[in-house]
Amino acid sequence: MTLLIVDDEQLAIDAILMDVCFAEYGITKVLTANSMAQAQDVLQKNSVQIVICDIEMPNGSGLDLISWVNENYKGIVTIILSCHGEFGFAQQAVELSCMQYILKPATPEVLSAALTKAVGQVKDYVSDEKIKKIGEAYVERLADEKKDEVSAVEQVHRYVMEHVAEEISVEKLAKMVFLSTNHLMRSFKKKYGKTIVEYVADYRLSLAEELLKNTSLTVTMVSAKVGYPNYAYFTKQFKKYSGYTPSEFRKLHDAGK
Repeated sequence: MTLLIVDDEQLAIDAILMDVCFAEYGITKVLTANSMAQAQDVLQKNSVQIVICDIEMPNGSGLDLISWVNENYKGIVTIILSCHGEFGFAQQAVELSCMQYILKPATPEVLSAALTKAVGQVKDYVSDEKIKKIGEAYVERLADEKKDEVSAVEQVHRYVMEHVAEEISVEKLAKMVFLSTNHLMRSFKKKYGKTIVEYVADYRLSLAEELLKNTSLTVTMVSAKVGYPNYAYFTKQFKKYSGYTPSEFRKLHDAGK
C-alpha cells in the first residue's frame, strides 16, 4: 500500500515521517510532494491508495487537489492535515468526501487512528472492487455461454436441414456441438418449441409432402430422400402425419392440378 504526503513545508512532512511507523499499517511505500503540481505528477506515475495533504499550498490548495483526485482516481482515501480550523474548510472537505479533517499539530495517536481507519477503507474498497469484478465476469461468462448455447442449437438445426436423409441421433448431435444430451435437448426445445426427435420427424414428413406434390420421384425414392429407408415405416408415419398414405396424398394433389 502506498501513501502520499503533500505539504509545502518540508519540516511538517519530516515530522510525520519521524512520528509514524507506516509499516505497522501495511503501508510499504511513502511518497512526498510540496505542491499540488508535484502531487499530481506523483499520482500520475504511481499507484497511491492514501493521500494526506495540507490545505494552504502555493498554486492550488489541498481542497483543489482532493477535488482533482476525485475526478481522476477511484478509491483513494484522502485526509486533510491543516492548521486552519475554520468551519468552512471542514465543510468543503466533507463535501469532497475527505475521510478526516485533522488539525495540526496532530499527535501520533490521532495520526495512528486516522491511518488505521484509512487502511480499512482502502481494504474495503479493494474487496468491493474484487466482488464487483467477479460479478461482472460471471455475468459476461453467462452471456458468452448463452451465445455459445444459441450458436450450438442453430448449428444442430442447420445440420438437420442439410443431412435429413441420414441417420440422426441426439447423442451424435450433442457430441458435435460439445453439449450434454440433456442440455442440448432443453435448449433446442426452448428455441424451436419441439424436441429434436419431434422436429426431425416433422421436418422429414413436411419435406416428403413437398416432394410428393412437386416432383416425379417414386414414393420409395421420396422415402429414402427424407431419411426413411424402411418404406413400410415411412408409409405408417406419413399417414399418421397427413392422414393419407404417400400414394393417396400424391393422387389427391395430382387431381387438383
